[in-house]
Amino acid sequence: MATFSAPDLMTKNRHMGEFGNCTVHWGSVTPTAGALADVYRLCIIAGGFEVTDIVVNWADLDTGSALAVKIGFVPVDANVGPDADDDYFSAANTFLSGTAGTRFLTFDPIKFERPVILTFTVTTAATTFASGKITAKVYGDGLGIK
Repeated sequence: MATFSAPDLMTKNRHMGEFGNCTVHWGSVTPTAGALADVYRLCIIAGGFEVTDIVVNWADLDTGSALAVKIGFVPVDANVGPDADDDYFSAANTFLSGTAGTRFLTFDPIKFERPVILTFTVTTAATTFASGKITAKVYGDGLGIK
């Protein structure tokens, strides 16, 4: 039987405050349209933050079933980066056009040295848009800037 360890298992800098080390950034938006290329900006993710999980809660934003979005990020200041990636957290998906619910996004954790904005970009317009709230909770480790 073999044992496989993460390369940084014993060296990764971990801190633990008296209440743990998980940090949460969150935000909500209530869009009034679902047209192609619309962008919903939900929250700022601070520089020095390693994102490990995102949980999205939503209302049914399309009484049809077409509305699709991809989920990514853009830098707060494009002059200092990082480069935008509009589908890092999720490729185009139609979950916002279904019954209200909750979705857990899966992706490789990513650390941002500079602040970014969590974005949802519409890739397929809504059949019949219905305004409702989208909330994202971004969980991770507040490691600090290098």
